[in-house]
Amino acid sequence: MKTEVVIQELLRWRLARAEAEAPQAPRAAQLLELSRPWWETWPERFHALVERLGQIQVAYGHAMPEAGVARTGHPVSTLIAHPSPIETTARILYIEVRESRLRLRFQLDKSACQEQPAFEITFVSTKNKPLFVAEASRSVDSEYRVETELPADVAREWTVVRVTDQMPFSLILRPSDVKS
Repeated sequence: MKTEVVIQELLRWRLARAEAEAPQAPRAAQLLELSRPWWETWPERFHALVERLGQIQVAYGHAMPEAGVARTGHPVSTLIAHPSPIETTARILYIEVRESRLRLRFQLDKSACQEQPAFEITFVSTKNKPLFVAEASRSVDSEYRVETELPADVAREWTVVRVTDQMPFSLILRPSDVKS
């Protein structure tokens, strides 16, 4: 007995089966909820982290006790949002804003970053307002790099910022694998 299956029929059957097994598409309200930044989803957590971020004491000076630490740039108040947040500072190694794109490299204390491969990084203004979120990925040791598009107003303001200037932001780092 010879059964010939036409490819077109086979493809239609496979398409119908895939459509029947596919999960329902999310509703528009669900998509909008998923696109909201984390500080709007968890405002209490954000305010608690910003309050703690504001309490971090940052010391800067050329007479630093640690030998071998680079003396360029100002340290930036940084909070790593683990279940129990870790207060630290980020040393800005490189910053450039060109054509509304930010290129940034920074270094964290090895014990604070715990060799985390990537962070979701929230830039917080000096007025404790969230500016934007970007992805920071580890390049070497405890150095991380960020390359992202900036909001127009932030790009205009940051074009004049140099690595030796005091930074107009502080940072909240959230490990990329933890989303709460």
